[in-house]
Amino acid sequence: HYFISICVPKSRRDGVKKRMASAIAKGEAIDFDVESLTLDEGIDLIQAERVDPLLKYLRTGVFDNNTRMTYMKAYTVVVQFGDVEQNSIKMYKYYSSVLEGYCDEGLAAVKDLAGSSLIKKLAEHWEKQKILIYWMQRVFTYLDRYFTNVNNDHPKLFTKAVRIFRRKVYDVIRTAMADAAIAEIDRERDGQEVLADCLRELVEMMCTLDDAEPKIVKQKDQDTERLFWYSQSRELYKTDFEPKLLQSTSNYYQKWMAGVLAEHPSPVVVREIERRLAEEDRRFNRYLDKSSQKKMTEVAHKVLILDVTKTLVEMDSGLLYMLDNDKQDELCEMFALLRREPSMFPCMTSVIEPWIQKRCTTIVEDQANIDNPPEYIKQVLDLKKFLDDMVMICFKNEQVFQRARNSALEAVLNKDTRCAKYLASYADLELRKGIKGKSEFEVQQVVSAVVGLFAHLKDKDIFLDFYKRALSKRLLSRASISNDAEEAFISKLKVEVGQQAISKLQAMFTDMRLSDQLQTSYNELSHGGKIQGVTHEVRVLQTNAWPEKGDDANIAPCEEMSACIKAFETFYDSKHSGRKLRWTYSVSSCEVVALYLPRKYTFAVSAYQALALMMFNSSSEVTFQQMVDTTKVPYDELQRHVLSMTVSKQRLLKIGADEKKIESTSSLSLNAGYTSDKIRVAISLIKEKEKAAPEPEATETPYERKHVVDAAIVRVMKARKKLEHNRLLEEVFKQCALFQPQPSQIKSQIESLIEREFLKRDPEKRSIYIYLP
Repeated sequence: HYFISICVPKSRRDGVKKRMASAIAKGEAIDFDVESLTLDEGIDLIQAERVDPLLKYLRTGVFDNNTRMTYMKAYTVVVQFGDVEQNSIKMYKYYSSVLEGYCDEGLAAVKDLAGSSLIKKLAEHWEKQKILIYWMQRVFTYLDRYFTNVNNDHPKLFTKAVRIFRRKVYDVIRTAMADAAIAEIDRERDGQEVLADCLRELVEMMCTLDDAEPKIVKQKDQDTERLFWYSQSRELYKTDFEPKLLQSTSNYYQKWMAGVLAEHPSPVVVREIERRLAEEDRRFNRYLDKSSQKKMTEVAHKVLILDVTKTLVEMDSGLLYMLDNDKQDELCEMFALLRREPSMFPCMTSVIEPWIQKRCTTIVEDQANIDNPPEYIKQVLDLKKFLDDMVMICFKNEQVFQRARNSALEAVLNKDTRCAKYLASYADLELRKGIKGKSEFEVQQVVSAVVGLFAHLKDKDIFLDFYKRALSKRLLSRASISNDAEEAFISKLKVEVGQQAISKLQAMFTDMRLSDQLQTSYNELSHGGKIQGVTHEVRVLQTNAWPEKGDDANIAPCEEMSACIKAFETFYDSKHSGRKLRWTYSVSSCEVVALYLPRKYTFAVSAYQALALMMFNSSSEVTFQQMVDTTKVPYDELQRHVLSMTVSKQRLLKIGADEKKIESTSSLSLNAGYTSDKIRVAISLIKEKEKAAPEPEATETPYERKHVVDAAIVRVMKARKKLEHNRLLEEVFKQCALFQPQPSQIKSQIESLIEREFLKRDPEKRSIYIYLP
């Protein structure tokens, strides 16, 4: 080894002495000749002037001769002799011996103690040890500047001090100390007062003793000054204390959890767990090192959440009880607890989903609701609102709970097409009269609720078909209360199903606006829109946009109607060339004035009824067969319309004697004894008789599902060119937004497209299809 002696230049020593003289200039001068002292005399001076008073203070609390002057005397000795390496080594050994001696005293005071007594005494000694180290380092700090920095065999003063304490004290009592600290923490968990400040001191000690370059800083703690260690290492804390802390935490809470579950209902257990977790978090703010917080949280969560969630949910007072009794506060508390471990959410949704299905099934299978569509939908909407509020308030709109709600509702509502049909009927009822008198906000709520339920339907095409039929009747009869509500409804449907699906609904509104403009122009003609005294209003509708497909080509209108039709066709031809009007009487309505009664009445009737009534202008008695032959209205349809005028409250016509139903030979005449309290009387039609098999229009939409599937297959294959069967099914499912086609239906249409040479099978693998351009 090569030893190099570093000599401090005299100019540097002089600079140090000048700074010292300046520092004490305001007090008394140092009254001793430092240069005449030997090293041993200097060390004795340090012992007498600084070390002995400091040790006495640590032992008794009394600090004799604690002045800045005594400190400067001791510091001056170190500066005087610290330039020579051998002197520095001797002073370094003296520094170490003082610390070792005090450590021996501390060990003697704590080695036979245990539990809280050990915690208190050891923390007290550690606090005093820090004071000793701090002041000793200040006296000998010159060694750190010009000796330990260039001598690797001698660590810095702080580092040497903590190594001495670790060797002399900590290594002897480390196990007893860790066990005592764990026991103290368990006492606090039991609700007892503990030595939190002492525990904080010991945690600081473990986090410091293995640090290569620790530092002590004096800071104010409330109204007093305290010494705080700053260190980067946590090795002793991690190896000697943290594993025991984690294991004891797990053991404690396992035992505690078993007792709580046996004694308390689920909501109380949830609150107790939350309290315990909050206590553990506060423990880190008070005395535990935050480097353990993540692991401690994992241990606590495993015992208090992961291991018991299933039990909490399935208890008699658990989740199902909360749902059945609308315990929203308790649901919020359970969700808040499990939100700490989202992997446990399925334990809740596995109970919530069947519960929702049961409630929804009770509504949709109730025969009274089935017989009353508005009530059916109202109860479903009420249930959905309740569930939406519950998911928002109790489960904070967490995605997994939204999916559970949606899945449960859709599983029940999509068992058949009833909900789709009833919902369209309910929407029609609301837009006809349900929203009357409601504010704009309330109208928007109704629209949003209906469209929100519509979003859960797989048979969206069925709803749109029924809704389009109802919308047609509302628009043509001017029965809609609010155009704004109608447009808002269409806009929300557009968001759900896209522009293409609602394009025909928008076209119907466009037709009505254009018809209004056309009618205005027509009324400006010389006749003023009144031909032969008959005021008439015509709606020109696009053939493909409206659902009315009735074949009224053979209907023979009466003379008054024919004159109005001819006048309008002449006007229309002057506006548009190459267009042909096809008159649809089945959706037309008329107002007929009765002049044969003592009181003048106006009857609102269908066009077919008007044609039948007009025949009595030329004859007082007409047979039903004569009506059929003259008007050309289909027999069954005319029979329903005429029969509607023979029922008790709206008996405009009388049937021949002893006849209870209309036959072809039945003789009909005007009821001269008709009376009513109203001047204007609306003649309602009786319902059509139920048919053995539903009409195709009642279950299929105008799009015809097989054509939609065909189009989807062709679009996918045209883009991909070559695709395997299962992948093609997945793509077609995505394409069909308005309904969920069955795999068998898709397979059938694939075969059809192969026959029509749109596709072919791969010769080597028949499950792969190839597009034929």
